[in-house]
Amino acid sequence: MSFKKLLLITALSVFAVLSLAGCKKAGNNNASSDADVLIIGGQNPETGPIADYGSKTVLGAQIAFEEINADGGVNGKKIKFAHYDSRGEKTDAVNLTRRLLKENSCAIIGEITSGSFLAMRELASDGGTVAISTGATAEHVTERRTGDGYEHIPFAFRNTLQDSDGALSLTKYLVHNKGFKKIALITSTNNEYSVGLSNFFRDAVKNAGGTVVIEQSINDGDTDVSAQITSIKNSDVDAVIFTGYYQEAARLLLAKQTQGLKAPLVGGDGFQSPDLWNIAGDAAVGAMFFTAFFAEIDSPNIQSFKAKMLAKGKEADTFSAQGYDAAYLLVEAMKAANVTDCADASQRDAIRAKLMEIKDFEGITGKMSIDATGSAVKEPFLLEVVKKADGSFGTQNLN
Repeated sequence: MSFKKLLLITALSVFAVLSLAGCKKAGNNNASSDADVLIIGGQNPETGPIADYGSKTVLGAQIAFEEINADGGVNGKKIKFAHYDSRGEKTDAVNLTRRLLKENSCAIIGEITSGSFLAMRELASDGGTVAISTGATAEHVTERRTGDGYEHIPFAFRNTLQDSDGALSLTKYLVHNKGFKKIALITSTNNEYSVGLSNFFRDAVKNAGGTVVIEQSINDGDTDVSAQITSIKNSDVDAVIFTGYYQEAARLLLAKQTQGLKAPLVGGDGFQSPDLWNIAGDAAVGAMFFTAFFAEIDSPNIQSFKAKMLAKGKEADTFSAQGYDAAYLLVEAMKAANVTDCADASQRDAIRAKLMEIKDFEGITGKMSIDATGSAVKEPFLLEVVKKADGSFGTQNLN
C-alpha cells in the first residue's frame, strides 16, 4: 500500500468518526430540547434608536415567563423565550421570523413597530405561527386589503391600544375639558406610526369640534426642528399634536421652550419613555399623551410587576406591561389548546383559534378582549408629564 493511499484511508476514517459523533450530539440536543420545553419566540429592537421600547417589551415578557415557569410551566413543559434583536429594521424582522419558524416556535412576540410588523406578519401567518405585536398601532396592521375592504390575517394579533381609540380620547379631553380648539399637527413623514396616527388625530379633532389650523412635517432623526416651531408659534394655536416618537418629541419640546411657545405638546404612546424628560428636562413638563398602562394605579398585580421591573433596573411602562400581558395571553391560549408540541402545525393553529376566543382577559394593562381583526379592545389612560417636589419627573393620570 502506498503512503499516499494510507493517508487517504486514515483521513476518511477520521472524517467518518467525527461525522457520526457530530450527528449523535445534534440528535441528543434536539431530543432533550423537544422533550423539556416549548419555545416562544421574540423579535424586537433591543439595540438601535428605539431600543428602549424593544428591550422593555422583552424584559416584561421575560418576567412573565419566569413566573409561569415557576408555577409549573404550560401543560407539563417549561417555556423557553428565544428572543432576538431586530434593531427596528424591516429586513432583520423578516429574517428573524424565518429563523423562529425554523425553530418551531409556538408563537412570536413582535414586532413592536407598525412598519416592522407589517414586514413580517404575512410570513408568520404563512408559516402557521401566531405573531402578536405589543406596539403596532397603525390602522389595519393585522389585516390585508381585499377588494374594497379588509380581512384578518389569520395569525396576526396585537394586544396594544389602538391609535384610533387613543387619539379620540385624548382629543376629546383637549377640546372639551381644556377648551383647546385651535390645533397644530406635526407628522414625522418617514415614520409609518406617525403618518397613521396623524390621520386619526385629524379625524378626531374635526369630530370633537376643533380645527387643525396648521400642519408641519419633520423626519425621524432631524436635529433642528426650530423652523417648524416658528411657523406654529405665528399661528396662535392652543395645542401642538406631534405623532412621532420620544426622541423627536424631546427636540420639539426644547425648541418650543427656546421660542417661548406655551401651547402644550401632545402625542401618542410613542412619547412614553423616561428619555422624554431625560433629554428635554423642564421643557417636558405639561406634555400630554395617551397610553395603555399607568404604573401608579393601586393594584396588587401592577405594583408587583412594577417592583419586579425595578429589581431588574428598569421602570415599568406600556411596552414592558404589554410584553408581560402578551406572554400571559399566549400561555392562556396554549393551555386551553392543550399544546405540547409546536412542531405540529395543528397545535399552533389551535393557539390561534383560542386567542380569537379571548374575552375580558384581565391584564395589567386593563381588561381586554380580542376582536375579529385580532386586535385587543381596551381603554386608554391619558397622562401628563409633571415635575415632583423632589425635582424628579414623572406622569399624572388625567382620566
